[in-house]
Amino acid sequence: MQRYKVLLLAFVLTAASAALLTMATALSVTDFLQLIFPIGSTPTASSSVANPVMRLVDGVYDILIAQGAARALLLYALLLFVLYGLKNIFSYLSAVLFARVKVGVLRDIRNSLHRAVLNQDFLRWSSQAQGQWLSRMSNDTAEYETNLLDSIQMIVTASLTMLIYIAMLLYLNWQMTLIVVGVMLLGTLLLSASRRLKRESRKLQSLNGELMSTTQETLDSLKEIKAATAIDYVNERQQQQNAVFTQRRIAIYRRIYAASPLSDLVGNIIVVGILLIGAAHTVAASSAAMPPALFVSYIMIYVLLLTPIKDFSNAIAQLKKGRGVEERIAEACLTAVVAADEEKTSQTEPISSIELKNVSFAYDDNEVFDRLSLELPMHCHTAITGESGSGKTTLGRMLLGLLTPQQGEILINGSTASGRGRIAYIPQEPMLFNGTIEDNIRFGRQWITEDNLRNAVKIAQVEPIIRSHPEGLQTNIGDGGSLLSGGERQRVSIARALAANPDVIVMDEATAALDAATEQNLTSSLRQLPDRTVFVIAHRASTIAACDKQINIENLRTA
Repeated sequence: MQRYKVLLLAFVLTAASAALLTMATALSVTDFLQLIFPIGSTPTASSSVANPVMRLVDGVYDILIAQGAARALLLYALLLFVLYGLKNIFSYLSAVLFARVKVGVLRDIRNSLHRAVLNQDFLRWSSQAQGQWLSRMSNDTAEYETNLLDSIQMIVTASLTMLIYIAMLLYLNWQMTLIVVGVMLLGTLLLSASRRLKRESRKLQSLNGELMSTTQETLDSLKEIKAATAIDYVNERQQQQNAVFTQRRIAIYRRIYAASPLSDLVGNIIVVGILLIGAAHTVAASSAAMPPALFVSYIMIYVLLLTPIKDFSNAIAQLKKGRGVEERIAEACLTAVVAADEEKTSQTEPISSIELKNVSFAYDDNEVFDRLSLELPMHCHTAITGESGSGKTTLGRMLLGLLTPQQGEILINGSTASGRGRIAYIPQEPMLFNGTIEDNIRFGRQWITEDNLRNAVKIAQVEPIIRSHPEGLQTNIGDGGSLLSGGERQRVSIARALAANPDVIVMDEATAALDAATEQNLTSSLRQLPDRTVFVIAHRASTIAACDKQINIENLRTA
């Protein structure tokens, strides 16, 4: 909020001005009553002993009545119009100023969450339900706006209004105003009904994340669900989660909405009390502290005070609910690792050696490597083989820097600097983005030259895809490359890896979706690249046979 302190100060000033003008409107009722009921009204007679507020009201009355009764009413109507107009202008300005703060804060939160996603530790990210992240970035952000930012706006506005009104009530009659303070204390006690809202809100958002995860799985796995005839099972699971989420949400709203009618009831009881006590001791008494017309304004100010009290009560309840959302967002941002400065920590010279020294790694209790030491062969094609689960993909991701050894180190050119940027990783399941073929090949690297782009397209056998579409490289491939076949998506993914002209290429079953002829042409093209190191994670015998060397991961683990 520091960056918005000027806007917040302007918001406070305009909100306070709107409250002052509303109070002035209530005080002006005194003059109206004296204008229409002039009998017995002698304001100037008491001006010498009255307080400044009474003298101000009486002064306005003197100016109005000097114009004649009929003209005075017209001038009063004009005064009322000006007061209401200015009040609405300041209310509008305060709302717009806080809206700018609110929109800016939400923008910062979305940016922080997006940055947190990109900076997440890959191992932690892989073990989390993606629906929880989607919930934080969509539902939690909306809840943050509704329950926290809107509540802060209401609390500030209501607090300013209450302070101004209570100050005036104390000034007019401090004894009677003690009753108003009692109402506020009772309202505070009513807030105890919402003491569990923060904890309940965190549970609610977690349930929403689970519901969103189920929805995402359904969208991603529709073919598998239909193939397994599991539609009823998936539908029943979603309905059960939705029922629990709905019940929790109803319970929270029940607590939130309990505060308003209770505070209304207490406030109305106190209004009746003020009317009775005030009429008996303040107005009817011979030594009245306030004239009857001003007492009506006192009642009006108090009635106006009930609205900010109720708003304050509701805002506190909403704020407690919003605090749970705030904690989830903060927790997500804190779990993000600090992104490495690739300009400083990545290798800038060609990669000539890669060595693993006493590397250990495990997924929870599942050990993959235990003090593995290995010097990888360079400038050739090396097949990395082994049974499923032996650690082939883990090794490839460690070379890229996606996974960090829990013990030991990976040395590139003799140092621990990351090789990211000079090492290309081609996964078995290609991930493409909604855009053109060229957009996907260049993705995030607009500096790629036209020569490198053409070479990558040629080596990866993307040219037939381009020729088959009239738009060529500018062909839109749809969401996730849905308009291409599996083999075509893989070739575009390979072209993306090659376009940056990497020193080392890690291919994790990257040719599994390619036919034998295309795989052979790709291998031949890669061999024509000078000083290129290629690590091929593969099961296919023909792919392994085409490599110069072979490393069996299982032999390394048992050595």
